[in-house]
Amino acid sequence: MLRFILLFIFTMSMMLFAHAKPEQDSLKVKKSPGHWRLTARIHSQALFNFGGRIATTNPAVDINFIYEKNNWGLFIFKGMDLYDRKTQYNFALISVYRNFKISKKITFTPYVGSFLEQENTFANKGSDLAAILITTARLNKYWSIEQMSLFANLIVEPAERDWVNRFRLTYAGKHWDVISSCWWNNRVFDSSNYNTAGLQVAYSRIKVADHFFLSAGVTGLWMIETSHPEINEKRSSVLFTVAASIVH
Repeated sequence: MLRFILLFIFTMSMMLFAHAKPEQDSLKVKKSPGHWRLTARIHSQALFNFGGRIATTNPAVDINFIYEKNNWGLFIFKGMDLYDRKTQYNFALISVYRNFKISKKITFTPYVGSFLEQENTFANKGSDLAAILITTARLNKYWSIEQMSLFANLIVEPAERDWVNRFRLTYAGKHWDVISSCWWNNRVFDSSNYNTAGLQVAYSRIKVADHFFLSAGVTGLWMIETSHPEINEKRSSVLFTVAASIVH
């Protein structure tokens, strides 16, 4: 557990040191054509945000990196259970994506990448390719709705192929983020399914320095039903999260 805590502290420190740069002549600074965001979070317990279920009841950390340029993007995510290396939250996701503007208010974003199970090694048995399809409609300045479909285990483990849908209604004000979500794991590829609902409230975008922000929030998750409790345990939980982000 100590090495994971040190990794989290190291990442937070690098975020702060990234801004401790000597002042430069503004005429010599070139604007980057792309932009990126690095976020480190620590949770009282961990939630699979794409899957809509609790991954571990232990404290956990995750680090994610997003880089975007010309509507193309790279998304890297690494999650770690702080107490137990054998739980499902020891994994990584590496993917690329593309934003397509369907209209002024609607964006379609397909992701292609790989989930890496990492209980023992960099890529354990169960690691496989995945596709994520997200459609977002911005209703106005503050409100948006989103539909996501996750297709997992596409190539290596076809017997474990799965399909999860997520629907979200999001309010994002100056500092407040409120996200209402529901997930549906259907029976298209396997015999198991579940339905969950969640509500997240966060106080976000707390500016500490230029490009450096903090946030804190609480998330409640309710598993409404599950066909196979031995596979997807019927568990409702409340978890707390603090996060730090550096944005360029």
